[in-house]
Amino acid sequence: MKMPGAFGLSRDDTDPVIASADRILTRGDLAQASETLAAGIAAAGISRIMVHSDDPLHILRAVDAASRTGADLIIAHTNLPAAHIDTVIASFGVQMIISAEDRVTGLPPTEEGRGRVFMMTSGTTGAPKIAAHSLDALMSRARAAMGPGSKGAKWLLTYQPTGFAGIQVQLTAVAGRGLIVAPEARTPAGFLEAAKANGVNQISATPTFWRAFLMVVRPGDLALRQVTLGGEAADQATLDRIRKAFPDARVTHIYASTEAGVVFSVHDGLEGFPAEWLDTDNRGVSLRVRDGLLQIRTPNAMKGYVSNTAQPLLDDGWLSTADRVEIRGNRAYILGRDDSTINVAGSKVYPLMIEQFLLSQPGVLEARVYGVTNPISGQLVAADLVLDPAVDPAATRSAVLAAAREHLAQYQVPRVVKVVDAIAVRESGKKG
Repeated sequence: MKMPGAFGLSRDDTDPVIASADRILTRGDLAQASETLAAGIAAAGISRIMVHSDDPLHILRAVDAASRTGADLIIAHTNLPAAHIDTVIASFGVQMIISAEDRVTGLPPTEEGRGRVFMMTSGTTGAPKIAAHSLDALMSRARAAMGPGSKGAKWLLTYQPTGFAGIQVQLTAVAGRGLIVAPEARTPAGFLEAAKANGVNQISATPTFWRAFLMVVRPGDLALRQVTLGGEAADQATLDRIRKAFPDARVTHIYASTEAGVVFSVHDGLEGFPAEWLDTDNRGVSLRVRDGLLQIRTPNAMKGYVSNTAQPLLDDGWLSTADRVEIRGNRAYILGRDDSTINVAGSKVYPLMIEQFLLSQPGVLEARVYGVTNPISGQLVAADLVLDPAVDPAATRSAVLAAAREHLAQYQVPRVVKVVDAIAVRESGKKG
């Protein structure tokens, strides 16, 4: 049975939807591509497909074709080893791979398609987990994410295109008849060039991305209406720098994950979130802290992991995260993931918390905190710093260390501090 597509596309629609280095595609182009793909899926009786591409055209036509046919869709990261992708294809019974050249695998279906979307986590702490979602829920989140001025907005695609945040941006842009700008050079200068060339007015990115981006942006380069930070906890120093660079933009930081979807948005310009949101219901989303860790109850949560891993869904319907939360006054702050701590002689150090402190110091533009092995304490805290070119590196490093000794616990103070030109960033937009 033929079903309508997820995006309400029409072949005669000339509004642009994707801008890349060598082309601008219209909604009509996307409609034709998805209809052709859907016809092929239906004719072959295919029930499970995988998109393995970072090109928004292939991702969106796969999503739309899956919605038209009821096929299950696996969205796979392109940076994974081929052996890992092959394992997923075999275990899921993927019958068609969608990319620049679509191909049929010849595998038998493992089960009838039910219109599910399987998404991979970023794999921050190991191999990516795979979470099951419904397309209806994903589209509902995309429409809910459309804030003031989202209609016809021009979005810069900064996130990994196949990750949850990247998919969210693409679905939100299409739902709002907007434009997705996908630069070929995924560097701060490349992103800025593409944004300027296409009149981008909305950017959603990790705080790590924003800190690098702000190093190349000059006054008057962009007229942003909406600035969003996600994927990592937003620190006050970065929020303040963004406000100064884009005084006319609405600045939002969100808490979202592959498992929970978008949980909440903060618009007041302050890091953390109001503590009163805990143990209350906000538009169907509830938050609570148990044993120091954030737990979430939301109708947008995944249906569960389908990979062989521990399930974060609790028996009472809540989803357990690994994010440790601290209440200070009327504000709740995320200290960092409990599974990424540095163990210094039995004391836990949260790298995110130390990074936020370092970023608040004059002259520090970026910081990465990590553990190094020590024969006595097990680990010690180390930090790489990117400094403002206008400051004296030696004097600034000394001032930062003095501030750390004054304000941090002894075991939290970085013992190895290096001044570097840049800090590596993964495909997810987070620090490596």
